[in-house]
Amino acid sequence: MRLIPCSWWLATGGRLRAMSGVPVTVHLRGATENCAAMRLLPQRHLKGFTLIELMIAVVVAGILAAVAYPAFTSFIARGRRADAIAMLTSIVQAQERHRSNKSSYAESFPVLNMGETVSTKYYDFSMSGISGSFVIGYQVTATPKTDGAQASDASKCATLSVKLDGGQLSYLATDSSEHDTSTTCWSR
Repeated sequence: MRLIPCSWWLATGGRLRAMSGVPVTVHLRGATENCAAMRLLPQRHLKGFTLIELMIAVVVAGILAAVAYPAFTSFIARGRRADAIAMLTSIVQAQERHRSNKSSYAESFPVLNMGETVSTKYYDFSMSGISGSFVIGYQVTATPKTDGAQASDASKCATLSVKLDGGQLSYLATDSSEHDTSTTCWSR
């Protein structure tokens, strides 16, 4: 016995073709009413997610977060480092303006009209002369604040420095072990 779908049954008007191709009319009591009633039965629509789908989504989100978070924090640290580099550059420019009017470089930040101490939200700055003298040059150093968010960057860039010695400007950086990290910290 073969089951016939309601939609096909209604489309043929209740007529079937026998194997020989001769139309056969089958009269089932209430067939059209039964088909109509079957269409009105509530269809079971699945809504929501299964537990497996939800677990897969959580695992994918976890993997993405594990990859993205270190890159994001590194990007933030480099941005804060760029602020320190900008301040070092402005100090160098102020020193050059001072030197153009005097015979030596400024020995302190107040002489450069920059205040008693120079600091940003994440870095403190200090200045020293070359061989104890500001006649031939100076060195300005930026160090991350120990209680700030940039303190974790000290493992890579514990100090950022600009050194002017005899007319030659050098960009220096060291990590917490005093190893040279200039190429990492001064991205140019």
